[in-house]
Amino acid sequence: MNEDMGNYCEKALAVERQTQTGFFSRHPVMKEFLRDQLPMIAGVFLIGLVVSYAQYGFIPGAEKAFPIAGIKVPIWHLLWMGFWTGYTMGIVGQASGIFSLPYSISVLQFTNVSVSSTSLITTFLNPFGALLGYWRERQWNLDLALWLCIGAALGSPIGPFVRIYFLKDPLLFKAVIGVVLLIMAAHLLVQVTPWYLRRTARERAFKEKYDARIKECVQAGEARCGLPPDFKIVTLERSLKLVRIGYWDEEQSFSVPVMLLTGFIVAVVSSALGVGGGFLLVPVMVTLYGLPLYVLVAATIPYAIILSFTGLISYTLTLPLLTGVSAPPDWSFGLFVASGAILGAWLASKTQRFIPENYLKPMLGMVTGIVAALYIVNYFWRLPFKV
Repeated sequence: MNEDMGNYCEKALAVERQTQTGFFSRHPVMKEFLRDQLPMIAGVFLIGLVVSYAQYGFIPGAEKAFPIAGIKVPIWHLLWMGFWTGYTMGIVGQASGIFSLPYSISVLQFTNVSVSSTSLITTFLNPFGALLGYWRERQWNLDLALWLCIGAALGSPIGPFVRIYFLKDPLLFKAVIGVVLLIMAAHLLVQVTPWYLRRTARERAFKEKYDARIKECVQAGEARCGLPPDFKIVTLERSLKLVRIGYWDEEQSFSVPVMLLTGFIVAVVSSALGVGGGFLLVPVMVTLYGLPLYVLVAATIPYAIILSFTGLISYTLTLPLLTGVSAPPDWSFGLFVASGAILGAWLASKTQRFIPENYLKPMLGMVTGIVAALYIVNYFWRLPFKV
């Protein structure tokens, strides 16, 4: 009798434990969201509220303007802007700044010099959501990102000086943003052309495996899944001259001096504008090495974080110390946008492997190209509407 009762109690406890943990075992993405993302999103948003009171004595929004930005905008609008730009750019391995910056300038009319430093707050914080997501998906490799990030740390402190001395005029600044967007749009559109897809055997082999994997998933009645569950980016060799990685039966070598110089140049340009650098880094890395986006995110996401952090330090400390010119960020504005962008970037990391590149790139390329054309045309011939 006692033995039967003991067995019954053990079974009851086992059932209870299974009931308590069953939901999260069946929904690991929800567990990851509640454990990693929600505290980060809520924390950044609350810091934005605290900073508002500390810096201004009130919470800016639709009724009271953000003092540094000089605009009135509801906080929910900033959260939404952060979310959609964070998701859209996170899918292609970039920070949200390349979309949130022109949106802030043209739609919200945040046009003074501080828009660049404010944008860097978002490009610093929003990739953390994607970083954790891609890390858990094993789309992560520190050796691939290291030398690019060192270049970013060296180059991004120079960008704010370029912004103050050469790009202070809003019209010229928008035109430069237009050129940047045009470069990004052209690269995205070219990547889906038959000529580009036939360019190298490595890219062609990766695409064939990716398409075959999707077909297997669909035939098995599963969700579209381009990358295998055991996908991982591993370091095969590293030195001061060379880094060699492996992924999905592929190998790729990278020159350390080239990566360091690339990270430096891209960082100077990007921190001057107030973006995370992916708009240049992605085309360069894809052109030089033929990396697929699913691997490239292991480098571009950490790169955007380092670039934005060192750029922010330069805008807030180095620039006023050496020149006497102040271009401080609107911290609460940037933090509110970042809290939405963190969620968007994390969702991008969870869904990127299910979305074929030939859907992603034309869509983003066309939208980006239209905005780029408007900015460039407006510099030479004033349009009848604000951009």
